[in-house]
Amino acid sequence: MNQQIADIALMMVLPLGITFTAILMSASADTRTQKMACAFLSLLIVTMDCIFYFAKNSFIAYNCDGGLLLSFASLFFFAIIGVIRSDDRASKAGHIFLSLFMLSGFMGIAYWDRPTFIPTSDYSPAEIAAMNSQYQDYIASFENGEGGKILPNKSKSSKGVSTASSQKTSYDDGSLSRLESYLVDAETVIKRMIDINNAIDNFEPLASNISESEREKRSSQALAINNNAVTLNKKVLGLFHPHESSEAHTELIQASECLRLSAYALYSYTLQENPEQQLILYRQSRDQIAQMKIYLKRFWNGIELLQSNNQQQTVQ
Repeated sequence: MNQQIADIALMMVLPLGITFTAILMSASADTRTQKMACAFLSLLIVTMDCIFYFAKNSFIAYNCDGGLLLSFASLFFFAIIGVIRSDDRASKAGHIFLSLFMLSGFMGIAYWDRPTFIPTSDYSPAEIAAMNSQYQDYIASFENGEGGKILPNKSKSSKGVSTASSQKTSYDDGSLSRLESYLVDAETVIKRMIDINNAIDNFEPLASNISESEREKRSSQALAINNNAVTLNKKVLGLFHPHESSEAHTELIQASECLRLSAYALYSYTLQENPEQQLILYRQSRDQIAQMKIYLKRFWNGIELLQSNNQQQTVQ
């Protein structure tokens, strides 16, 4: 539920709040020239909103990252409106700096997190729409108590093909480029995954006679680990991948989910005062780490299989 509220805030509340504020600022401009210029900028913001909400995945990916990208772009035009309406130099300078910062944020998201901004993405709008739908189904499976049972591209495996090892994927230059780009992003999140894993491993068990102040301190440490794991899990869920690597990517998603569950069990462990329940939660945390390592091994096996198939086809 908390994640859904955060998504609603990024996709609905923040962009629309900026839009209505920009319209009100335009209407309250002092001169006719200012009103016309501000109205034009407000119209641009409304146009971006309409593209985002009604022409989904045609310009900006329709997800929380796309909502954040829309907010940065809207704030850029909002700052320009502030420049037009400002009279003194200090106010104008402040709004100019704000517009530059918002433009930098927009460019950073558009080109660093490439699938968010369709014109800079290697994927078509139809591909991004399909991927968004797959991730929504996957996330919904956890809300229904069926975590991991509804997986992206699972329907492909029902057509008489039991494993990825029985297939050889057709590659072209575009798919190879996307696979290489995906592996760079995957290696980045795996490094973060290992860092969080190390933090969990280095978290020493609570003493039986621990004081309340010390318990609060250790709980804060566990909460920070848990928050990092949740953020990483969300990053992995939003990691776009070539269709050929969908089965391997599923293993990476499962690994990040295990890490999230491990971190949550560790945090619950620090809040629990019953020794028996503490032991259960601590073991759950360790068991999830073991499962994470299994899924990571399966992920690398799947990637190696894809690369091996590609090399064989290149030789042929």
